[in-house]
Amino acid sequence: MQAKELVTILATMPQKKEHYQLYLGEQPVTNLKIDAAEDFVFSAENRQPALTLQTILVLLMTNKSRELYYLKDNQKRKVYGIKEKDKKIIL
Repeated sequence: MQAKELVTILATMPQKKEHYQLYLGEQPVTNLKIDAAEDFVFSAENRQPALTLQTILVLLMTNKSRELYYLKDNQKRKVYGIKEKDKKIIL
């Protein structure tokens, strides 16, 4: 999935629902970095504040052509989609 696809999904979600956060499994996303391969990598670190959805959207919108990945067990894995559960958006 590219950043522009996630921006489109997040921007078209119903506005009635507030306080959404992006999650990796049960942990909120705390970091979004560009790696050596020029890809965006989401990570969730213990005892770190969660990134707001607004912050994530701004980062994604300014780098729309980058591919999206996340870290799980210290391995970089591709993001293929998202799901919505309660007030969580889960990668």
